[in-house]
Amino acid sequence: MKDDLPAFVWPPLLQLPSDSVNVVYFDLNHWICLAQASVGHPKGSSYVETLEACRAARSAGKASFVLSSTLYMEMLKINDPAQRRALADIMEELTDFATLVSRVVVMELELAAMLDRFARVPNPLPMIPLIGRGVRHSAGRQSGFKIMGPSGDATHLVRERMGTKAFEDFVTQANLLLERSILRGPTDDEVERIRALGWNPEAIKDVAERRAEEERRQSVRLNGGGPWRHSRLRDVVSARELIIEFQDILPRALAERGLLLTEVMSDPQSARAFVGAMPSTVVSIELKTAWHRNRDYQWTANDIYDIDALSLAVPYCDVVATEKACHHALVAAGLGERMHTALLRNLENLPITLDQWKPKRAPN
Repeated sequence: MKDDLPAFVWPPLLQLPSDSVNVVYFDLNHWICLAQASVGHPKGSSYVETLEACRAARSAGKASFVLSSTLYMEMLKINDPAQRRALADIMEELTDFATLVSRVVVMELELAAMLDRFARVPNPLPMIPLIGRGVRHSAGRQSGFKIMGPSGDATHLVRERMGTKAFEDFVTQANLLLERSILRGPTDDEVERIRALGWNPEAIKDVAERRAEEERRQSVRLNGGGPWRHSRLRDVVSARELIIEFQDILPRALAERGLLLTEVMSDPQSARAFVGAMPSTVVSIELKTAWHRNRDYQWTANDIYDIDALSLAVPYCDVVATEKACHHALVAAGLGERMHTALLRNLENLPITLDQWKPKRAPN
């Protein structure tokens, strides 16, 4: 069966990190374990060795630990400021705010790589780094620092007045404070004031909830009978992935190349091959297929967070630690092997993995 799977098409415009460093991604639960170990919490006692292994691997330049937009969003769900701060502290220590680029950006680059096989057009985009720094990179936005005055951008004026060195030191410190404040979130006594200024974390949570509701509706539709829940389930999920997740970027990408959809997906077989060659989309499809296989599965916003994060981390990171159900689905689909990614269910095996795992970009 695996021999029939299409080869992955990796986006050439995605700039990957050094081939000597393992890129490591943890879901929120594993970060919580490390945070508990870092502050001496009793529940973290079994993770002290793992935490020290992470620190050693980072210090030796053997591992790069990364955040994602999903982790930033999940941090908003934590109500206890002390817990958020402990989490943010260990995240900052191990990652220095290194973040994976937005999954939407990666989807666009993967789609471009697929369509360029049919019609190559001059590409105005530069190489986009997989790993950048801070929340802006995780959201797919350009990094930068601007000081706005009454007449617009006054950054250059402030630079001239302060002097280049003083200005650069100021910007470095300002960016550090910004990243810390976003990751830690507000203290209890700050919430009311910043809500008055427009802070609305519920809006972000509502997006994931609406997407989960759409999957719940799809589950009801699948219960209507026919082969869709079983023998044709992956085809249904794949088709919906194109219709929903690519609804904005696919028509634009086709138009830019003067292509029709029927030219790249002329029949069910070519459509399966097209979708099955895009790495991040394959992970999303496998997880959604696994959850929809169970007619009684209760979709939540957490499922959306997991799918978004793992669709980016599994293809492009070297070591990924996630929770039991996701780990099982990914391993059952053979994605760890196909993508040369060490998939961990818990952190017990992380020290030896950090010591022995060879990054997927390393030469044979």
